[in-house]
This record gives sequence, structure tokens and C-alpha cells, in this order.
Amino acid sequence: MKITRNYILPLFALAALILAGCDHDYDRVFSESADARVQADIDAQTSVLTSASYGWKASLLTGTGIRYFYYFDFNADGTVNMLSDFNETTAGTPKASLWTVKALQTTTLSFTTYSYIHLPADPNGSVNGGDDGAGRISDSEFAFAGTSGDSLVLEGVQRGSRITFLKASEEEQTMVLGGRIKDILHYGVANKALKLSIAKDKAITFAFNANAKSLTAQYVSDDGKHVENNKLSYVISMDGLVLSQPIKTNGTEIQSFQWDADNKRYYAETSIGRQPVDVLNDVYVFKPTIPFSSYIGVDYIALRIPYDAGTNPVPGQSADFTTLWNNAATSLLSGQYGLTLSDIYFIFDATGKKMYITVTVLQGQDLFLCQYNYTYSANASGNFKFTYGGSDANGDAISADMAAILQHVNDETFSGEYVGGGTERMGGFFSQDTPAFSFAGFLTNE
Repeated sequence: MKITRNYILPLFALAALILAGCDHDYDRVFSESADARVQADIDAQTSVLTSASYGWKASLLTGTGIRYFYYFDFNADGTVNMLSDFNETTAGTPKASLWTVKALQTTTLSFTTYSYIHLPADPNGSVNGGDDGAGRISDSEFAFAGTSGDSLVLEGVQRGSRITFLKASEEEQTMVLGGRIKDILHYGVANKALKLSIAKDKAITFAFNANAKSLTAQYVSDDGKHVENNKLSYVISMDGLVLSQPIKTNGTEIQSFQWDADNKRYYAETSIGRQPVDVLNDVYVFKPTIPFSSYIGVDYIALRIPYDAGTNPVPGQSADFTTLWNNAATSLLSGQYGLTLSDIYFIFDATGKKMYITVTVLQGQDLFLCQYNYTYSANASGNFKFTYGGSDANGDAISADMAAILQHVNDETFSGEYVGGGTERMGGFFSQDTPAFSFAGFLTNE
């Protein structure tokens, strides 16, 4: 008992000393309360955002790797005006929204009404070209993460996208509000295809897919054997258009297109100097050393003429073919079965030297296949000759509607070529007997 008592007494003494030392006149570790510090940070970040006299340039990097350009002008009344390179409307028409800086787990910028910043984050894939349920994997609330040089960096709260702000100059504000971003974007997306000459008899063709925010570059490979199909994302800048990755071919490396404001077009630096990126109005055919006739039916089993060929002709499609397509579509729709003309497939069996034309038609929501059978030969020059071998019952039922197109296929010789300027790899067949007649489509294995 004596040992226990000697041990307990010092504990009581220690407790008494601790209690005696506890009074209300201690020094705080922080000079302000937690709530006061949070509010001070909110006020500071709000002040930073509203301090940019000419607004902010911003780059949004989404979870899918797609970048978007934004311009923001934050006002003290809680409104913000913005533009974006999301599409031509967002690039040219300022959108007002509400914003606030608030405390979540950290100080956070929140765009509180649906606006251009919400478009990449929209879970409806038809809005932004992303997957349904995910969109482009982006955010509308961003936590302040710090600075990088002159830039302000924020991280998406829910999906981890990143947005970087940089103060705009007076000149940049004038250009943005004057339509510069829209002009740069319009040149790419409004034209079906563009072309850049990079060497004598060598060129790159470009085609934009505005909804997917992608650009397809096509060119003959450095070894000359095949056609490259390089799909890249892009973002608009104050100076032009920046690619997600450089295009490297034939001694030229292209990371961006510069904007020629006087001539309203792009240009690029190439191995032969500065070259304009022109609108591709004529058919451009690639000529690799391994001809198209060696690929079709081997690497690609089919050529697909899309369902909207009558209203949105693809590169390589002649005006005569467009007219015949529309005539066939009208005849099918007004005919006995009330059919809507959809995709047409030219399916090749290189081993058996057989070709099948499969016309797809819709009756209401029901899809029907109508088939025409051929054999074919291809000579050393890449010219094709098709020999008709009959049809199935569905093909026979619409043979009168399709007769004008099929007659060209039955009677004429065609050169098969790689066609530039598509959003996907393309091929075309050009009549050697009727030069005004040609058809083209996307090469596919589906």
C-alpha cells in the first residue's frame, strides 16, 4: 500500500499544476478563428478573380484529354460573362452566368447556373461528343490549387478536370469580343476539308469533327506505301489552333496552325516554308506505292456510302452521283413500300474476287438489306471491272429504284483510289467511261 500511495500522490500534484496553468489568457496558434480564416481566403480569391481588368483566358483540360479555350470576365455582382471554343455559337455569343467562391473541403469556384462551362461536363454524350453518363469528364466546381508563374490553377472537385487562368490583355479582350475565336474555329469546322502542301506533289488533308472536337490529318506515309489517318484533338488559341500532338511527316513537324487575320485562313510552317492551309474544293487523291486495289477486300472489307450522301456529299462523290442518289431516295420513299434509303455498302472478297452491293433501307423503324452480287477483276493500274451476277429478293424489289446507279456499276470501268479530306479513311471509285460519275465512302471492317 505504501508503494501505491507514493505513486498516486505525484499524479495528483501533476494534475494540480496542469489545472493551475490553465487560464483563459493563452496565446492562440492562429490569430483568427477557423471561420475567419476561411472567409478571408474566400474574399481573397474573389478579389483575385474580379481584379482582371480585361478578363481571363482559360484552358480547361478534361478527363478525356480534350482541351477547351475559355474567356471569362468575373463581375463583383456575382455574374460572369464567358466565351468558349466549344462550338461556333459559344465562340461568338457571350453567355452570362452566376458564380460564387465558397468553402467546401477547400476554397472553391462554383459556376451556379448552366452555361458554357457545363457543356463538357454534361452527361448527355450528344451534347459534347463524349460517352453517355460521363460526357467529357469535366466539372463546374473547381478548387483553388495554387499558382504556376502568372497562371492561376484550379482542380475539378468531382471529376478531376483542371482549368488554368491567365489574365488577358486589353488587346486580347478586344480580339476575343470582336470574334477572333469564332473566326479561327469557323474556318476549320465550316469547310468540309482543308489541304496543306508540304513538299512537291505531297500534301496533308484535314477534316474537322466539331462535335468530337477532333481533326483528322491524312497523308502518305514516309515510306510511301500507305495512307496515314491521324486523328487529333485541338484547342483554339489567340494565335490560331493548337494540336494535341504534332504531325510528323516528310521532314515537316506541325504542332499548330497560325491565324492569318487579313486573309481569314490558317497557315503553317513546313519544310518548304510558310504555307497556307487552303480550303480543299477539288478531289484530292493519294497515290501510295501499294495501290488501293491491293487493300480493298484485304485490310478493309467494305466501302460505306453514308445515309446522308444526298444532302452531305463526301469528298470524291460527284454531283451526278448525288443527283442519282436523291432520285433513288425519292423513288423508294414514294413507292409501294415507303422505304427510306440509308447506307450503301460495297463489300469486297479479294480472295474470291467477289463484290456485293448491300443497300440498306428503312421501313419505319425496321431495317432491311437489299443485295446485288458481282464478280470483279482489277488490273495492274488499279482499274476495276464489275460483272453483275444477280440479286436477292429484296434487291429485286427495289431494282427499278436503284437502276440508274447500278447501270454505271454494271457497264463501266472504275479506278479505285484513296480519297483525302475525310474524317475517317476513305476510298472512291471513278468511272473511266463517264468522267462526271464517281462515288466514294468510308473504308470499314464493320
